[in-house]
Amino acid sequence: MWSGAAWTVSVAAVAVSGAVAALEGHWRRSERVQVGFAGHGGMWGDALLLPAVNALVVPWIPAGAWLAWPLGAGAVASLVLHAWWHGGYARGIREHMWPSRPTGRWHADLSWAGWCHVVYVAFEVAVLLAYAATPIPPRVVVIVSLLLTAHVPIGVIVPAWSATRRVFREDLWQTGLAIAAIWAVAAIKTGSGF
Repeated sequence: MWSGAAWTVSVAAVAVSGAVAALEGHWRRSERVQVGFAGHGGMWGDALLLPAVNALVVPWIPAGAWLAWPLGAGAVASLVLHAWWHGGYARGIREHMWPSRPTGRWHADLSWAGWCHVVYVAFEVAVLLAYAATPIPPRVVVIVSLLLTAHVPIGVIVPAWSATRRVFREDLWQTGLAIAAIWAVAAIKTGSGF
C-alpha cells in the first residue's frame, strides 16, 4: 500500500520550508550562511526519502485518539532535537536554520525556515512513533528501515561536512545510535530478533 496523500503532504512541507529559506536568503551557501537549504543533506533526505517512508507507513496506521501520544511525543522530541542540533556556540555553523547564533539559545536564533523544520520534524517523529507501535508487514518494515538508514547519515553528517569538511565525533555516535534504533525496531516488528 502507498499513500499518495502522505507523500504529497511530506514533499509539500519540505517545499514550504525551502521556499521560506529562499525568501530569507538562505537557499544556497553565501557570505551569510555556510550551508544553505539546497546544500543541507538532511533537507534532501526530508524531500526524497522521508516522503517515501511516510507513504509506505501511513496506510497501516489506524486513526484514533491514540495518535495524541505520538503527536505530543513528536513535538517534544522535535524541540529536544533542535536544541541538540543547534549546539549553542560550540560549532557555530551558520546554516539556513541558524544563519547566526547571537544568543546561543536555539529557539531565539532559529530562522523562520528553521521553525518550519521544527514543525516538520514533530510530525515526522509522530509518524515514526506510530509506525513503531503499529503492526506492519515485514517487507514494508525492511524497506522503511533501509530508507531511514540512508536518511540518517545524510541528515546528520553531511551538513557539518558541507560547512567544515570535518566529521564530528558526536555526529558519528548520533548516527550510529539512530541506525541501531532503526534496526532494533525492525527486528522487534518482524519478530526476527538479533
